[in-house]
Amino acid sequence: MASCCTYKTSWKFIQLPFRLLVLLVLVVLIVGGYYIAQISWNRAEKGTQGGDGRHGHVPEYPRRPAILPYAKEKFVPAALNKTWMTWTTFDSPGIYRACVPRPKDVLTVHDIVTAGLVKESTNMTIGLCLKTCISLRLTYAALSRGSQCFCSDVKAESVLLNYMESALCDKPCSGDPKYHCGGMEFMSLYRTSVPDLRCSKVELKAKNSLPFIALASYPRSGNTWTRLLIEKGTGIPTGSVYWEYESKLRIAKNLFIGGNIDYKTKQTICIKSHLSDTSHVEEFEGAVLLLRNPYSAIVARRLMKGKKTHDEVIKQFQTPEWTKFAKEQTAQWKTMALQWISHSKRIHVAHYEDLQQHTSEELTKIVQFLNVPVDKQRVLCAVQENPPHKATGIVIGDHGRKSREYLTEDPFPIDVRKLIDDSIKDVNSTLIKYNLTSFPMDYSVKIF
Repeated sequence: MASCCTYKTSWKFIQLPFRLLVLLVLVVLIVGGYYIAQISWNRAEKGTQGGDGRHGHVPEYPRRPAILPYAKEKFVPAALNKTWMTWTTFDSPGIYRACVPRPKDVLTVHDIVTAGLVKESTNMTIGLCLKTCISLRLTYAALSRGSQCFCSDVKAESVLLNYMESALCDKPCSGDPKYHCGGMEFMSLYRTSVPDLRCSKVELKAKNSLPFIALASYPRSGNTWTRLLIEKGTGIPTGSVYWEYESKLRIAKNLFIGGNIDYKTKQTICIKSHLSDTSHVEEFEGAVLLLRNPYSAIVARRLMKGKKTHDEVIKQFQTPEWTKFAKEQTAQWKTMALQWISHSKRIHVAHYEDLQQHTSEELTKIVQFLNVPVDKQRVLCAVQENPPHKATGIVIGDHGRKSREYLTEDPFPIDVRKLIDDSIKDVNSTLIKYNLTSFPMDYSVKIF
């Protein structure tokens, strides 16, 4: 009897964990099956809506590292999610801007995209859409859903220029699937080669008719981009202290007509300079000083030297030569800033990061400093013609014609960091001393 009872009691203790185990296995199977089914459904759904055109395969878009550009010579369509088209000539039919939202309904299409849908084709390409919009003398072309082409003008602030992440435009072009022509709810926006008459006229002034103003900066601080903004925003060309060299370049003949003449003729609104000796600074009647985070500017300057592969780009930041270069350039960045702040007769300080973030407002301040009447439409046009890369969501190399590479690790040794941080503090305290605009952020914070 005792043995019987003992047996039954033991069996109950065995049954309880066994039942719990079975129940747990069932739950795992149900949840796991549902999760696998959901993933399969999502992949199938995305594959039918776009992908990269290879039987529903969904490409993995790389995360964009927050840092510094390296201009390469050739465009690679698939590199860094660049599924848009670009060109290597100055007379290109268009320049890629960004991915933008598609109007939600028919009623709002013509309010946003002035000419509306102009062409739909099973053989749609970016070139075909640009050609169509150019023939209509319209300044923007927008492609959507792989086969649709919209054309538009922009005469004021427009939601059409609400730039978004390019990966959202994931629909392959029906006539050229290696490129993307918008998405189901987004459009790939291109600026056509049709001039925008609000700010396309830029003319040299008579000799000795303008004040002698410098546009000074450490190299790779946005001087070229700022020159483009100023020229479009004022209608007057900019010059360069390097005019003898610049006049031999195609960029002077096609973009900077003021770069073809002696900068001392006083025919240009301001003159580009990277020089900082006292005699040079004091020969100008005033200066716009463009300052950029030295961590960004120094790396960008290093990257501009010579053609290199991606691996070579990374390796050069692991050498003693890089450490020496960084220390030398830190001193040059600091000297450049302090010399122009201390010795300029008049000065306006523009911070590159502010220009990126608030382009219209900062350009307006520069135009006012240059004693040119502010034309709001010209300023707006200038910004729309030369948008900051933060607005477009991409980093466009050399006026949209080259691709970029990125560093994702901090290349600065500890001793170099201390040197740069000390230089930042010295320059910032000097800005404050002269009642000038201090740095817009803590530049010592790591951005790699």
